[in-house]
Amino acid sequence: MNYKIGDLVRFVDEPIEGHITSFLENGLVGVTDETGFEIPVMQSKITLVHGNMRMEEDDEPVQVNQNLPFIDKGIFLGLTGEQKEGLVKFYLVNETSYELLVSVSEVNGNKRTGIFANIIPASEYNQIYTANFSAINKWPTLEFQIIRSSRKSYQANSPIEKSIKVKPLELINSKEHSEVLPEKAWLFELDKIEENIGIDKLKAHFISHRPQK
Repeated sequence: MNYKIGDLVRFVDEPIEGHITSFLENGLVGVTDETGFEIPVMQSKITLVHGNMRMEEDDEPVQVNQNLPFIDKGIFLGLTGEQKEGLVKFYLVNETSYELLVSVSEVNGNKRTGIFANIIPASEYNQIYTANFSAINKWPTLEFQIIRSSRKSYQANSPIEKSIKVKPLELINSKEHSEVLPEKAWLFELDKIEENIGIDKLKAHFISHRPQK
């Protein structure tokens, strides 16, 4: 079986579960459990755990309250964990009223490897990836493609396409509180509108700020 970083796996011979955080030599992989300890194990001695990577299951149907205010901003990549414990978890956090159709890929040059694809309801979150703080410089660039939809009436919007490479310096800042995640996290905004100044506006800016003779 072809495993990838972030896969949730279970040991065949021991009652241990964890996420793949590295690939080692001679057919070994590093599996990091909830304690943050990375365990080397042969690929033949693990099996993939299928299913939602969110730890709390919720199978109740989505109820839409038409009287609540519509929230159209608040889609984040959230990172949780402590560096001393080793394990960091990546979440797609949806604080909006939209239902999100999400695809996340790992970028390697011109190639893409899908690591997550699912629907995330309004005011929900889902774990999309797992890594180790000790390998922070090897964390991949993640490419997000997100389509927003709702059973309520909403303003038309374009799909979100964004790539993020988390850098060590960005984790020096304090964690933030999320309306959705049960713990504080480093948050990276995915639905932020990037202002495109444009060449004409840039020229106008420099002309207007040119010193007068």
